[in-house]
Amino acid sequence: MMEQINFRLLKDEKEILTTIARSRGISVAEFAKKAVLKEITPLRSDLAFRLLKEGKIGFKRAWKISGLTYHEFLIEWSNRGAEEKISQNSEEKGFNNALSFDLKPFFKDTENQE
Repeated sequence: MMEQINFRLLKDEKEILTTIARSRGISVAEFAKKAVLKEITPLRSDLAFRLLKEGKIGFKRAWKISGLTYHEFLIEWSNRGAEEKISQNSEEKGFNNALSFDLKPFFKDTENQE
């Protein structure tokens, strides 16, 4: 789903944007969108890895926020020496789930074999 952002500009600022957009053959809205996305691109990785380091998000959310491809994200992960912080509550929940998992359906039934 697409969202919308609105902001106001001075008349002179809008005229400049309009002139630049026309010279590129695109609308002012498209030009503004490209300019904003270009500006935030380098900030996304820093934000993603900072939130990851603070334990506020996990690996998958950090990857999404970063805007990088999976391969690029893994390289950046390695370069930054990143670690995913998992809360004690999440670890306990995962551990308890693992202990309660019934593995019997996955084993061969040795009693009924010939």
